[in-house]
Amino acid sequence: MPAGTDPFALVAALCLWGALVWAQRLEPDCPAWIRRRTWPLLLASLWLATTGPGPLAAWVAAPAGLLAAYLLALGLRRFLAEDTVAPPPRLLAALAATGPSVAAAAWVWSRHDRSFAGFPDPLATLTTVHFSVTFGVLPLAMAAIERGLAPSRLRSAAILAYVAAAPATALAFALRASPMTPGAAEVACAVGLAAAFLAWAAGLPRGAAPLALALLLPGILLGAGYSAATFMGWSYLTIPEMAVVHGSLNLAGSLLLVARAAPLPQVGAPAPDASSPVDAGDPATARFVDRHRADLGPWSPEAFARVRATLLGYRFYPATVLVRRAAFEEAGRPARVGDRIGLGLLLPGLPGLPDFLLPAVVEVMAADSASESARFGYRTTRRHYGRGEWVAEVRRSGDRLELAVDCHVRPTRGFVWLGLPLYRRFQLAAFRAGADTLRRAAA
Repeated sequence: MPAGTDPFALVAALCLWGALVWAQRLEPDCPAWIRRRTWPLLLASLWLATTGPGPLAAWVAAPAGLLAAYLLALGLRRFLAEDTVAPPPRLLAALAATGPSVAAAAWVWSRHDRSFAGFPDPLATLTTVHFSVTFGVLPLAMAAIERGLAPSRLRSAAILAYVAAAPATALAFALRASPMTPGAAEVACAVGLAAAFLAWAAGLPRGAAPLALALLLPGILLGAGYSAATFMGWSYLTIPEMAVVHGSLNLAGSLLLVARAAPLPQVGAPAPDASSPVDAGDPATARFVDRHRADLGPWSPEAFARVRATLLGYRFYPATVLVRRAAFEEAGRPARVGDRIGLGLLLPGLPGLPDFLLPAVVEVMAADSASESARFGYRTTRRHYGRGEWVAEVRRSGDRLELAVDCHVRPTRGFVWLGLPLYRRFQLAAFRAGADTLRRAAA
């Protein structure tokens, strides 16, 4: 090791740009460039361990903020799309997406002046390690392991306790009266965090991940013991010794758990299930009531036949706007009243990332045609971000083919109300894209 190298910074760089990035193999929607093309940033971060603090070091460390932003966006995308996933594993995945933000902030700040939020080194640099592993790699691995297991009340309660204790421990750490000495609240949270993980591990099937747990269990207990012993003023392992023993056990155990876990499922349109009751709301209380009209081009029997097939198959919206899973397609038959459709409205996210997806399930209430007209419509279920009805009709109007879309909608999710102008913009853009789809079919 070169003279003047900071061993804590080396470990932090490996955890942030090595372990955390590699763990994204469990997120199948993570872009390949994040997992495979960040090695120059790892090398740059390793170089930072041999340099002094300053603005240049902070600028070299700054890409960590971009990594954190992308992982946060990926986590938010999954959290929004998987609205029916049981809260415990869903919250674990959310924790894994938020932890890297603090890790990145600590990395950049500590490279600037060897401190973070008022804490000196090595605590500042080790914050990157803790939030990369305990708040990033480990909960992501736990979420992936949990997806492959039958539900368990013990594990669910333990996960909820872990998700609550992790940020509570971090908050208590940030509010320390003395930077180097934990308070009673921090000790209680650290013990709670360890107990939650122990309970989760106890609820796993026998032989689920024996080697990973054999490393993680003593590593996490050492962390709780360090907080308690330091608070009581007892002799315990020093910070460097804790980094070697506690840190190595947690890192190795977390990586083994990642290696053992199967990737999370890809985000996509929800299944067209029949479990959610229909709830179409009332046009009188709707936020938007629309009557759209569009000319699709000259009338001809051939053009109408193509447009009718597109509409009755509910291929109205292009795949860049909305993805779907239709019960009638899965059954290999035409749509009929009462069929369910799983929808995923796509909203653009960060460049290079898959679009955000808002899931919904609707029920077909109209699917009929005549010699010169065809109609398709649905009403929403309670699993929808906007309560309402949507009906589209194509018909002959003289020598032209005309589209009429009537709908009403009232948002049912808080995030839709908060982003109402943006939602409205995408809603109107979706109609224009759908009309263009039918024009292309007619042509």
